[in-house]
Amino acid sequence: MHKRYIITGAPGTGKTSLINALQENNYLCFAEVSRKIIIEQQQKKSNKTPWADLSGFAHLVYLHTIEELQLPVEKNSFSDRGLPDIMAYLKSKDYVIPKHLLDFSYKKYYAPTVFLLPPWKEIYTTDPQRLQSYPEAVHIHQYLTEVYESLNFSIELLPKTTLEERVDFIKSFIS
Repeated sequence: MHKRYIITGAPGTGKTSLINALQENNYLCFAEVSRKIIIEQQQKKSNKTPWADLSGFAHLVYLHTIEELQLPVEKNSFSDRGLPDIMAYLKSKDYVIPKHLLDFSYKKYYAPTVFLLPPWKEIYTTDPQRLQSYPEAVHIHQYLTEVYESLNFSIELLPKTTLEERVDFIKSFIS
């Protein structure tokens, strides 16, 4: 059975660019669920965003991600963020982690190796869906690392290098 490789990292680390590059290399890729939800919530003028109602936002991300995980994958694929990211964001703000996230069977859906992009100040930017400051991104990175380690994922830290070299780095682990 094919599983999804998670590409994760704090905001502004190059995840979406990397996902797009992998897609251009004919890999099946899934866009970031949380960004889609933020855009939807902003359009609705709803407060279910990471900065206004993190618990409500996390629940929406969970529901959408569960739907996406039910889609069959017939080859190795990549997800821009994974379900454990929700736990990291909640922990970074001292929220209680819901039982359904603690008990979830992550390894059933995701490959055991996670690709983690480190904070990189030189490429960091904000946008209407990424309001965190660079120091906040560094803070989130620490929780992402902690959560993925606690779930016994093997973490591969991507180098701060060109997009092409990052793609090659990932290919070296899955080929």
